[in-house]
Amino acid sequence: MPTPHLTPALPFALPSGLPATRGTVYGTLLNHRDALAALGEQVHAAPYKAPPKAPVLYIKPRNTWAEPGAAVEVPTDAPELEMGATLGLVIGRTACRVSEADALGFVAGYVVMNDISVPHAAVYRPSMRFKCRDGFCPIGPVVPASASIDPDALTITVAIDGKVVQRNSTTGLIRPVARLLADVTEFMTLHPGDVLAVGVAAGSPRARAGQRVRITIEGVGELEHTLVAEAETTAPITPTSLTAPQTKFARVAYDGSIHTATPHPAGLQLADGRVLAETDVVWLPPFEVGTVIALGLNYADHVKELSKELTVTTQDEPLAFLKSASALIGHRAHTRRPDGVAFMHYECELAVVIGRTAKNVKREDAMQHVAGYTVANDYAIRDYLENYYRPNLRVKNRDGCTVLGPWLVPASDVPDPHNLALRTLVNGVETQRGNTADLISDIPALIEYLSGFMTLQPGDVILTGTPDGVVNVNAGDEVVTEIDGIGRLVNTLVGDQIFNIQ
Repeated sequence: MPTPHLTPALPFALPSGLPATRGTVYGTLLNHRDALAALGEQVHAAPYKAPPKAPVLYIKPRNTWAEPGAAVEVPTDAPELEMGATLGLVIGRTACRVSEADALGFVAGYVVMNDISVPHAAVYRPSMRFKCRDGFCPIGPVVPASASIDPDALTITVAIDGKVVQRNSTTGLIRPVARLLADVTEFMTLHPGDVLAVGVAAGSPRARAGQRVRITIEGVGELEHTLVAEAETTAPITPTSLTAPQTKFARVAYDGSIHTATPHPAGLQLADGRVLAETDVVWLPPFEVGTVIALGLNYADHVKELSKELTVTTQDEPLAFLKSASALIGHRAHTRRPDGVAFMHYECELAVVIGRTAKNVKREDAMQHVAGYTVANDYAIRDYLENYYRPNLRVKNRDGCTVLGPWLVPASDVPDPHNLALRTLVNGVETQRGNTADLISDIPALIEYLSGFMTLQPGDVILTGTPDGVVNVNAGDEVVTEIDGIGRLVNTLVGDQIFNIQ
């Protein structure tokens, strides 16, 4: 059962019939012919080596969402920003492995979007600093889908201070809308309220503080906002916090409801006093999950293990990327191992749960923003690891490929989170061992780094990376990831037939 998650309302009104809470905003890279052509022969050279085979997706997290008319901050270290005008598809029905012929029936409406970026050249391992700053995704109002709107033949116009600076069309999409939806939902479920941006054309115009941006998509509408210098925005952030847990607890589904639970010698005890066995309930991630931030290559031994294929070192900034709530499952759940893949592996990780709003937090204050810890097992399928926005969502955001739980352990119960032993057992045999003492970027460093360009909110979670020792696992394997003092997380791999996939 997927977990409900802390998702603020997106800055638009949804058509009637969609849920009040909104989902995830996804961007698509290199889906315009001219954008791919702009890379030229680079696509055949290192580090890319070949054009992308599958949709290259990324996530615009909730801190980036902004309303029409918003004042978007221009960072002091980036005097100009790229205006990524694009069409957004608002999902109206759960879309999982939909056919191209049926795909448009899952679209409830369309929005005008500005996928703002700090100018950068890299599409191999671009930093979250470029695309995930606060307010970097203004979104216009929803226009309901109708036969009069052909999403594959819309003109998009960008004007800065009233002067038209770019005009392009969705006729240039490499994957037209229906094809894009079919290819994305082959590996990742889209939920009602999710938004999928179809891609940005080459030559995104740049704008500076003090300028007004207007994006128009024929038949869909107009989105207008301003840019302001970072120092001009003085409105304080209203701090919010999770209720500090007093003891470790879980969230489970039982008898048609979601319950909190605490450990009991016989299994677990619900808040109403009932005692149940572990196998009597469906375990959920132990807290309502907001933004999921994952770290790659955050243990020196794991960097060494993968050294032959890397173009980064331990001296580079943290390799952080985003995951969506659709990837999450709980303790004792099943994870699909697609038939025919050669290398799928687990990753045992300490998950750090944010408890208080964090913006521009200094290292010495960072741990005050931690509510607690849980265990994560973040699977990856190396077969699908293409060299664009690496690691891409096809590898790391598949349905049910990130396991969280069983318990949320209060930070007060963990005297030193930087001295915890981690281990993974496959069918009872230990295959991975490490210690959080070996983190390249420790927890205060990660919170300081991330909060320096994005506001971390209660319920956000940081997966801190995995040590070396990852090995291939197969359908039928039981994978147990353990962290001393935090918990023992059990997961079973199953084949396509369990999910009725032919």
